[in-house]
Amino acid sequence: MKTIRSLMPILLSLVSIMPLLAQEPPSVHQLALEMHVNTPPSPDLLGAPSEPILPLQKRAGKAAQLSATVFGYLPYWSSSEFFRYELLTHIAAFAVAVNPDGSLGNDHGWPWTSLINKAHSKGVKVILTATLFDGQGILTLVTSPENKARFFSNIKNKMLEGNADGVNIDFEGSSTREWRRYINDFMAEFTEYLHTEVPGSEVSFAGPSVNWSQSWDLSGLAASCDYVFIMGYAFYGSWSSNTGANAPLTGGSVNITNTVTVQYGAVTRDNPEKLILGLPYYGSHWLTFSDEPNANVLDWVGAKFYKSAMDGALTYGLLWDGDSQTPWYTWNDGSNWHQVWFDNDSSLGLKYDLAQVKSLRGIGMWALGYDGDRQELWNLLDQKFGSGVEPVPDVPLSFRVLHENATSLRVEVEPSARASGYFVYSSRDGLNFPDSLFFPAASGIVANLPTGEVTYFRV
Repeated sequence: MKTIRSLMPILLSLVSIMPLLAQEPPSVHQLALEMHVNTPPSPDLLGAPSEPILPLQKRAGKAAQLSATVFGYLPYWSSSEFFRYELLTHIAAFAVAVNPDGSLGNDHGWPWTSLINKAHSKGVKVILTATLFDGQGILTLVTSPENKARFFSNIKNKMLEGNADGVNIDFEGSSTREWRRYINDFMAEFTEYLHTEVPGSEVSFAGPSVNWSQSWDLSGLAASCDYVFIMGYAFYGSWSSNTGANAPLTGGSVNITNTVTVQYGAVTRDNPEKLILGLPYYGSHWLTFSDEPNANVLDWVGAKFYKSAMDGALTYGLLWDGDSQTPWYTWNDGSNWHQVWFDNDSSLGLKYDLAQVKSLRGIGMWALGYDGDRQELWNLLDQKFGSGVEPVPDVPLSFRVLHENATSLRVEVEPSARASGYFVYSSRDGLNFPDSLFFPAASGIVANLPTGEVTYFRV
C-alpha cells in the first residue's frame, strides 16, 4: 500500500451561472477613495518639493513600439516601485478632489514629482484625475457658468503645476442622474478650453460600463472629449447577494462584450479610437453559504488586490468559470466558506483580444500597483501590445495523484496557460526531489514505485 501526500491542493471543477446585474452599483473609485481617506500619499510618488519637473520626453526603443494606448489609474496610496514604464502610455494620477463651486479640494500631495519625472523620462504621459462623487454636487457644478469657469481655470493651473499632459474627469453619482443630461456639453466646453489654453493636452472621461436607466448619451459623451475610459468592472461587489465575476467577458445579461458591442456599440462601430477598455487589477472576497459558484453571500469581506488574490489561488487552487470566462477560488476556514473572484492574465488576455478585434484606442486598468511585484500582467501587456513575445508559462496551481495500478500512480495537473509540458518530481523524504519525469500533457503515469513507502510529489 502506498501513501501519497500532495504538496498542492486538489482542484475541483465547477460551473457557474451569471445572474442578472439588477441595479447600478456604487462607484468603485469612490469606495476606494473613502477607504483610503486617511492614507497618506505613497512616498515613492512624491519626490523632493524643490526637484524640477521634466517635460515629456520622446518615447524610445521598446516603449515606442506599443500598438495601442495603455492607460492606468494610479491611486495616491499605491506604489510605482515595480512599474515597467515601457509598457505604459498614460498614467492617470488619482486624484484631485473637485467641489461643486469649482474650487479644488485635497490634491493628495500633487504634484508627484518623482512619479512624473520617471514617467516623462520614458515618454509616458501623466494625466491628472479630477473627482467628484456626488450627483447633486456635479449638477451644481455643470449647470453654473461661474462654477464651470472657476473649475476650468483651477484644474488647468493644477495640471500645469505638475507639467501634466491632460485631465481625466471622474464624475460619478447616482443620488440624482439629472447631471448626466448636461455632462456632454460640459465636457465639450472643457475640452475646447483646455485644448486652447494648453495645446496638445488630452481630455478624457471615466465612463460607465452600463447605460443605467438610459440616462447617458454615450455617443455624445465620446464625441465631447478626446476619449472615454470605460470602467469595465464592478459587475459584482460588496452590494451583491451572490458571488460572481468582477468583469465577466460573457454570460448573463450584462458583461464586457455587451459593454463594447451594445452599450457603446455605436461608438465602437463608428469611432473606436474614442474608447479605452478599462479592466480590473482587483477582485472581490465574500463569505458564502457554500462552495458552489455564484453562491449566496453571507458577508462581504473586501476587495482583493491582484497580488493578494494570486497568493490565495496558489494556496487554495484556481477554478475557472466558463460562463464569465474568469478565475475564482474557494476554501473553508473551519466555520465558513470563502470565495474570491478576480481576473488574471488568462481572463484579461481574452478581454484585450476583444479590444483589439474591435480596434479600440486601447486598454487600461484600475489600478496600477495592485499587482505588486508580480510580473505576469506586465508580460501580458508586452505580449498583446508590445513585443508580441509570449510570456513564460504560468506555474501550475494544483494537481492530484490517483491510483493507477499496484506500482503506478497517475499525476493530473490543472493545465497552465502557455505550458507545453510539465516536470513531475518525486521524493522519499519530502525535502529532496532528485527524480523527475517530463509529461507532454497535463496527465501522465509515474511507474515502478515501491510499495509500502511514502512518496512525495512536486510539479
